[in-house]
Parts: sequence; C-alpha cells; structure tokens
Amino acid sequence: MKAYPAVPPGLVVDHDGPVLRLRLDRPERRNSLTDPIVLALIDTIDAAGSDEDVRVIHLTGSGDNFCSGFDLGERTPGPERPRVGSINRRMYWLVNRLIPTMLHTQTPIVCTAQGWVIGLGLNLVLASDFAVVADDARLWAPFNNFAFTPDSGASWLLPRLAGVTRAKEMLMLGTKVSGAEAADWGLVHRSVPAADVHDAGEVLIQRLAKAPTVAVGLTKLLIQRGLTVDLDRHLADEGFAMELSSRSEDFKEHGRSAQEKRDPEYGGR
Repeated sequence: MKAYPAVPPGLVVDHDGPVLRLRLDRPERRNSLTDPIVLALIDTIDAAGSDEDVRVIHLTGSGDNFCSGFDLGERTPGPERPRVGSINRRMYWLVNRLIPTMLHTQTPIVCTAQGWVIGLGLNLVLASDFAVVADDARLWAPFNNFAFTPDSGASWLLPRLAGVTRAKEMLMLGTKVSGAEAADWGLVHRSVPAADVHDAGEVLIQRLAKAPTVAVGLTKLLIQRGLTVDLDRHLADEGFAMELSSRSEDFKEHGRSAQEKRDPEYGGR
C-alpha cells in the first residue's frame, strides 16, 4: 500500500478496499477544521491520486453536522502583531491548496453531508465531484455576515455551480440554503432525507469503485480544464485523453464483455 501522511486528531482515514474514506471527527465542534486537519487532507488526497488501489474517495463528517468551517478559535493572536500580509501568506500555504487539490486529483470524490455545512466546509462539498446532502442540511457562506470576504475558492465555485445571481445571494447576503434548495440550484448532486444520506452516498461510491477508473479520472480532468481553456486547447486535451483511455485495460475489458454478451468487470486499470 502507498505510504500516507500521519493522521492528526480530528480526522479519521480508513482504507476500505478501493474506497479511501476520510471522516471529519470533531463532532463537539461541529467538525470544524484545524491547520493540521487541512494539511492532512491536502496530503492524503494528493497521495490517493497516485495510489493504484484507490478508485474513489469518500468525504464525510461524524455526528449531526458535516463541517462548520475553519475553527477560528484555534488561532489566538500572539503578543506581537504579525507582519503585514500574514493572512495572505497563511492562506497560500493552507486553505488555498486544499480546494485545488480536490479539483485536480483524477480520483473521484463523493461527499455525504448533513446538518451544518458552513464556510470552508461548504467549499469541501462544492469541490467534491458528487455531493449527497440531507434535505434539511443548512449550507451557509457567512463571510460577509462576519465583515470579511470569501476564501478558499467560495467566490470561484459558487458562480460556476449556481450562477452569479445565486452566488451573490449566498456570498453577499449570507443567505442560508437548505440541502433540497442546493440540489435544485445545482450546487450538489442530490438531496435525500437525512436518514437516507449514508445509503444514497454508498450506492454512488460503490458505482464509482466499479467504474472504468482511468476514463472517469480523465473525464474529470477534462471537465475541470474546460472551465479555463479555449475550445481548440480543449479539443486537443480530449484527443489526448481518448488516446490514453483507449489503451487502458478497462477499455479492452469492455470490448471482451461486449463480445461475450456480459456486463464488464472493470479493474480500474
């Protein structure tokens, strides 16, 4: 098995066959994130991207809430004021690496969430490839409510997923959105009753764990790159991805299964 970084308190990492399960585990703090947890998420997701045994990542939280954002209470100012620019330097080193890592890894990420989904926790949901949330979950981007501005990609993700008008409603007015509304807006894959979140997410996780992993990963890459490149570059990327996927073992397995009139059994290679 590939070597993974040490796991800090507040994060549970479980290697479950082809599924890498990451669980935020600070229910007494609504699973708020600390510096060590954010750094571990970055390193673990990055490592999973090159782990041949991992075909899907599952991100969830313990207890009644998914994540209440970054735990600002963990940061207390020292006796001296830091140099000007300290916030920018810290964000570059920490939270601004987490969302790109999730978006750029070719391993699909499924997030299951209920209860409060706030701030950075909201961005974790938005950056996942598939999010299954409880109908009554509460998605909230409270940055302006606290008199500061969005971070960790919120103002990039929300307009692309829900449109500019709804992004302004969430980011500038601080409107709380239910899980059912989030699904209707296109922010998440789907919403279900809270009691069904685990089962609905597990169906999706197992489907991806048995999917043609190379093709799925390259398709995720194409979708992500397509947001920022022109059509000519994108068509070239599609051609390159097709060249790679058509050489995969899963592509060959599809051909064999079609000839033998059976369902394909993809090995993720």
